[in-house]
Amino acid sequence: MGEIRARFHFDPRKRGLGQVLGPLEAEVMWLVWQQGQATVKQIHRLLSRKRELAYTTVMTTMARLAEKGFLQRTRRGMAYLYRPTMTREEFDRWVVRSVLSSLLETSGKETVEYLVEYLVRERPEGLEYLRRALARQAA
Repeated sequence: MGEIRARFHFDPRKRGLGQVLGPLEAEVMWLVWQQGQATVKQIHRLLSRKRELAYTTVMTTMARLAEKGFLQRTRRGMAYLYRPTMTREEFDRWVVRSVLSSLLETSGKETVEYLVEYLVRERPEGLEYLRRALARQAA
């Protein structure tokens, strides 16, 4: 997994990638994950099927995602070829780790207590995951 240099704002009111990325960044990431690798031209073409969007907007968005560490770019002739630095699953784990680390640093006890209360109330199957994870760590 590449080094992520991004600070992000976590918005729990949104879903999926939109919780940590802007709407266009999220769309671009989805498309690059689906393609495996892509140029700005390819992503622009795919996005243009849904709406009108300037090529330079897509180019800037992909360059920013590379600066943040979510995409890796390599020169291919006159263009850049972009690849994700992590899989979607790795991205999800990175977001969870980042959010939990932040919460635990600022309010550790409350975070853990709320997590357990939430699991009891809303996701009882999650308690079993928690028990197994604790047992693995203790072993």
